[in-house]
Amino acid sequence: MSLKGFNFFRALSFKQSKPNKMQQELELDYKERLQAVAEVIQSSDELAAYLEEETPELYKVLQEAYEPLVSEIYEEVATDHPLQILALETVLLNPFFEGLFLPRILGYSVLRGEINDLVKYSRPQEHFKEVLVAIANSTNFDVIKQRIGQTVQLGFSLSSDIWLASLLDRIENKKVKSFLQSMIIDRFRDPKERLTFFQRYKKQFSHYNYLTCSFPNSIGELKVEEETLRTFLLNRISNNLPHHNYIPALLELINRKEFFREAEFLEVISIVGNFIDLGNEGNEQLAKVINQNRSNVFNGMYFAFLRKSHKDGIVFGPKAEMKFYQMLDKSVTDDLLKYYRLLETIHSKGFVHEDSLDAVSAFYGQYEGMSINNECIRLNLLQQFRNVVENLTEPEYHSYIEISRTFAMYMNIFDNSSFNNELKVMGMVYVRKLLEFYQDKRSKEYQDVKKFVCSAFVEYEFLTEKELTELFKVKRKIKVEE
Repeated sequence: MSLKGFNFFRALSFKQSKPNKMQQELELDYKERLQAVAEVIQSSDELAAYLEEETPELYKVLQEAYEPLVSEIYEEVATDHPLQILALETVLLNPFFEGLFLPRILGYSVLRGEINDLVKYSRPQEHFKEVLVAIANSTNFDVIKQRIGQTVQLGFSLSSDIWLASLLDRIENKKVKSFLQSMIIDRFRDPKERLTFFQRYKKQFSHYNYLTCSFPNSIGELKVEEETLRTFLLNRISNNLPHHNYIPALLELINRKEFFREAEFLEVISIVGNFIDLGNEGNEQLAKVINQNRSNVFNGMYFAFLRKSHKDGIVFGPKAEMKFYQMLDKSVTDDLLKYYRLLETIHSKGFVHEDSLDAVSAFYGQYEGMSINNECIRLNLLQQFRNVVENLTEPEYHSYIEISRTFAMYMNIFDNSSFNNELKVMGMVYVRKLLEFYQDKRSKEYQDVKKFVCSAFVEYEFLTEKELTELFKVKRKIKVEE
């Protein structure tokens, strides 16, 4: 089929949903490039050969030839224009693409849904339905279905029975409907089974960039969209992806005064305040909003954000923390300023410095030991310690021995069993790494490690004498009789 001179964007042969008003339309350049890809596919020898015999083997040849062209455009949009992803995926549902890349898109649509405590979608996933219906109506369904079984099973298990019934009502082909009905697996009615399945499936997509979001325009939308927006931003941050495409949307959100007292809003500006550079003017606007909202309520929510983030493994570090500190109005001496002044001391002098230890002790003494303020400084220091220890090589064990003395000083300041246990776990991982590396028990290195562990780990109450004996006992080789 020739597409020369034919604009398939104006003549789609399937019904498209209305564009999400909070998403961006696909740029013209991408449309033109996709049009060119569709033309190449439709005029290709690979497609002609497949249409002649319609075998899975020939469809795979078509895939291998042209899916990389689609993938290249997709990756570019996902990196530089993530708010255009849904518009891009809608274009790719067009039959002129012969179903190429649709199994991947179906997987993306399943994984974007927000999951609740029951391991079910918090909201119906209409885009998942739209992609699946396009696949169901494809003339290439018989070959495409071989690549979507797990995805459909997961999407169905996370969806409600009402949603499933609505989807199946839209499928007219009995053979296709029968296949989809067979994807409803009784085993996944168990939440634990669903969670295990979801986690295992998600790992397969860990290196793909497919997340998008909607920026809310009302308090109602903010409460619905916040979790997706939060996940989107943190994913972009952790993968060092650019933010330029949606900075205008962020600034518009930040300046909505009706959002100022909403917990969801404070969560978003906390993320942006630490990790996203909005430019000089944008950063000034954000600083103004943060300082306008500083109160016992905001401060409490902010410390809760820090605690949750640290426990979720989000890495802050000096750059993020000093970025947030610079935005604080220094004339307001509240808990937030005290916390960031302490971090400034730790980052400028290092956590091993005596001034840092004194500053931590002084800060810690102002609050109850189990207060959220104190918990945040413990978690922050644990993150700094972990960053050092996990990057030590085996020959650098002398550095660990030196640093451990500082750990002991912080243990005395905090007197907190959870903090001590985290240091123990961290230390044991490194010690076992050393014992695996230095296997010659007569070597100087092995003896250094053993001497240190037998002394310090007992003093720190990391190990008992019995556990030490077990750790260093010599495994006897079993003699094999000839």
